[in-house]
Amino acid sequence: MALHLLKLIWNRKRTNFLIIIEILLSFIVLAAVSTMATHYYRNYQAPLGYSYERIWDVHVRVPRGLDSTPEIERERLARMVRLIDATRMMPEVESVSHLQLGTFRDWEWNSDTKINGRQIEFNGNRGGDELAETQSITLVDGRWFSREDTGQNWDAVVLNRRMARDVFGDTRAVGQQIPQDEAPRPGQPADRPRRVVGVIEDFRQFGEYSTPGNYVFMRNDIVTAANAAIPDADPAAAAPADARTQVAAGVELPSIIVIRVRPGVTAEFEERLVKTLQTLAPDWSFGMQPLTDIRTSYLRSNYLTPLAILGLLAGFLLVMVALGLSGVLWQNVTQRIRELGLRRAKGADRERIRRQILGELALMTAIAVIGGLLLMAQVPMLGWLGAVPKGVYATSLGLAGLALFALTMFCGWYPSVLATRIPPAEALRYE
Repeated sequence: MALHLLKLIWNRKRTNFLIIIEILLSFIVLAAVSTMATHYYRNYQAPLGYSYERIWDVHVRVPRGLDSTPEIERERLARMVRLIDATRMMPEVESVSHLQLGTFRDWEWNSDTKINGRQIEFNGNRGGDELAETQSITLVDGRWFSREDTGQNWDAVVLNRRMARDVFGDTRAVGQQIPQDEAPRPGQPADRPRRVVGVIEDFRQFGEYSTPGNYVFMRNDIVTAANAAIPDADPAAAAPADARTQVAAGVELPSIIVIRVRPGVTAEFEERLVKTLQTLAPDWSFGMQPLTDIRTSYLRSNYLTPLAILGLLAGFLLVMVALGLSGVLWQNVTQRIRELGLRRAKGADRERIRRQILGELALMTAIAVIGGLLLMAQVPMLGWLGAVPKGVYATSLGLAGLALFALTMFCGWYPSVLATRIPPAEALRYE
């Protein structure tokens, strides 16, 4: 039966080739939309790792000049500590901390390290001692940073569960030191050891639709760094590239003050808090928003809008294909009155005629989908798949193929019904 249908398709190869090309292009576009949507849906099911309800985000903008010195950097850290303390004293504030790279923003610190012969990629951030309490970060083992980590000869870090599994396998990560395979660069001091004090479920900085991955938090002890004495520089030593390295290793001026407010706090709190902060730091600027608003805007612009645009384009393409396919099939049936009428005259019932029309269409769709699969199979081989898991990609291709079969069968249904209405006597006009 399939060989017979292939012969019929080949006999009308010019028209059928155009139909196959239309279906092939539709499959590629639909596969892209399906992959994106399936990937986002799968990511949305994973835990976010923190709370954004009742969280206010204060973006602190600090003017930085070229004449920075260790004293200036230490004064900036001390000013940041005063800002956080003043915020904590406000009655509307339940908890407050600081964060180097804010959530739901395109600020990223990604890196990789070689551990036990394996290259491990991760995203990182620096946070304060109260950050886990403020943002309700889910700890699954150990603890968050605290004052007991001050003055140690190692840096305290918190890993997410995925990173802990990649580095330590089934061994408990808390209390262990992260191994380092890479030797320090010539002329550079060796990195301080990093000891794991806690493991969190996850911290997806870029929102629910982002791909879960390895994540590392490092303690940002701005209080100790602000009060530390600046050692006298050796006149014979070369000046460091950044004055901040003389203040404290592993400490950065935070960009975000994270505030958890009490229930019922209104926008009036924003105005009072910004005025208070501006009084303490008149040459700094502050932007304050509820984290829910930042999240809505970020997810819309970075995930949902691109998906909607691509989906709209795919929808228009599918509608055009459906209309064109219906028209072409209708025309084919009209042009094949002789062939179909002769089949009816030789005893073929209506069901066989309908199966023939739909079978030809299904076979052309299969040819197009197989061709599309061969093309789309090159994507993971070329490394263009990005963060999309291969299982999600394969599922998306399957969904796109099923959707196209459903569309083509729907478009071919009425032309197939029209073909069954051709009376056998119509064939006699051509004899």
